[in-house]
Amino acid sequence: MKSFTFAAVLLVPAVLVAQVGAKGKAEVQSTVKAAVPAPQASAEARAHANANAAFNAPERFSASGKARLEAAFAAARARGLPEEPMARRVAEGEAKGAAEADIIAAASEVKAQMEITQEAMLAAGRTHPSGDEISRGAMLMAHGVTSTQIETMARRTPSNRSLVVAFDVVSQLSAQGMPVGQALSRVQAKLDARASDAAIRALSPSATLGAGAAANGRVPAVGANAAAQGTANAAAKGAVPGVAGSVTGAVTGVIKKP
Repeated sequence: MKSFTFAAVLLVPAVLVAQVGAKGKAEVQSTVKAAVPAPQASAEARAHANANAAFNAPERFSASGKARLEAAFAAARARGLPEEPMARRVAEGEAKGAAEADIIAAASEVKAQMEITQEAMLAAGRTHPSGDEISRGAMLMAHGVTSTQIETMARRTPSNRSLVVAFDVVSQLSAQGMPVGQALSRVQAKLDARASDAAIRALSPSATLGAGAAANGRVPAVGANAAAQGTANAAAKGAVPGVAGSVTGAVTGVIKKP
């Protein structure tokens, strides 16, 4: 009897230890799982961090120049403006060895054009203009389009339809020598008729060539590709491109060698 009692006394602590050990292990595993984010959460966190990453001015800039440029980028970010057009202007200026003050002025000009475009589209009732629409609107302003004209186009176009293609084609037609007013009228007529984006692209000869290139397996110079192609062509000719293509209007001559 005594032997049985002794064995029971010995077994009880062992059972308790096993239970506590299992519970503790489960708690530790739970804590570790909570501490390690899921792949999706991690990706979202990285995307958020990248979206809010501060722009770094060129190393050669003075302290005051860096502060001014980085403040301009921070202000653009706070307004929900795309930073890429500004960053492209800075990179273009750096590639040409432009003066610090001229690079800052050029980036600030692009920022001002995007702000005006954003305000025009908001005034037209578009509560959430996309970054692509804003950057393309700034490109239009570089070609001489006014904020009133941008607002009118946005107001006459269904709010659920993107204006990226329309803005692109107006810019292309203007770059090809067509007066801005005429280019706007042609594109607006298509929008009023609820024509497809493909039909609007067909207004521009370069867009038609792009469609043929696509059929042959080449990348067309339309839309975002047209902007990149315009930048590359302008750079090859020694010109300083604007928001997406060559600089025109008030921005002309802003970037120049010191």
